[in-house]
Amino acid sequence: MKLNEKHIKMIVGLAVIVLQFVIVFAVIFKPDLKDNPLMIHLLGVIEGALMFVVGYYFGSSKSSQDKDKRISDEMDKHNI
Repeated sequence: MKLNEKHIKMIVGLAVIVLQFVIVFAVIFKPDLKDNPLMIHLLGVIEGALMFVVGYYFGSSKSSQDKDKRISDEMDKHNI
């Protein structure tokens, strides 16, 4: 199977989501990590990345990409 841009975006998105859950569970179940400033900073950075992933897949970027695809398909159909 050949990876294209869509697959790579999906893999990166899933990796961010999984990493967010791993860090949250580590902070919850390892009490000594709650006081570690590096872990809390890392949690904030990954949380910011997660917001970008959710914003892309469910926000205006996804709608804009879908619109561009529809326009391109219509232009191809009419040989423009």
